[in-house]
Amino acid sequence: MHQEHDMRPILKHPLNVRIFHYILLLSFLPLAATGLLLFFKPLSQEGMQLTYDVHIIAGIVMALDAVAFTIMAFDRVVLFIARVFSFSERDVKWFMVLGGYPQKFLLGKKVPIPPMNKYNSGQKLFGACVLIGGTVLILSGLVLWLIPHAAPRDIVWFLGQAHLVSGLVLTAFLPVHLFLAVYRFDDFKAMMIHGNVPYHDAAEYTPLWVKNEIAPVATNGEQLTSK
Repeated sequence: MHQEHDMRPILKHPLNVRIFHYILLLSFLPLAATGLLLFFKPLSQEGMQLTYDVHIIAGIVMALDAVAFTIMAFDRVVLFIARVFSFSERDVKWFMVLGGYPQKFLLGKKVPIPPMNKYNSGQKLFGACVLIGGTVLILSGLVLWLIPHAAPRDIVWFLGQAHLVSGLVLTAFLPVHLFLAVYRFDDFKAMMIHGNVPYHDAAEYTPLWVKNEIAPVATNGEQLTSK
């Protein structure tokens, strides 16, 4: 079977990962929108109060989603952390050409890209920001919501700044993440629908993952799976 036409499905995103991602997306979108409104304060007092209430509810949902997934899929969380915080010369080379995306979109040409593992260098950077920024948002948000008057004033100020910076960084990443997710449509469908990517797509964009981690399993058809 020629690799460029190999349509065998590879399970890249299991159901528990997809459910976590659905809830994360559906909670972070209103968090980002209401966070910007709370920062710029363009609404009336009643409108700002409603915005604050929505922000709190969405924050609770995101926090519960993160805690539940960490408890129920701890092995996957550990593996994800190991992946996104790994670093090699390939990552330097990837960032030197920004994954080839500017050349492809602006100049219409393809440049050599170093072979990637399950996540490319940009996805790893975004994943690290989500892990660190999301943790900061949840912990600082809990303090700012529940005990802003009980905690020391300097601590509250610092947590407020950390909450603001983390939120702005993740919000800035969001449109880029959404655009590239839709651009890589096979991977988008895998994360949002069925969990599978075609072998040829994985071999093109994540050849090291295919080479090192994909293993045949006895399932319906010729589905492949990995860690």
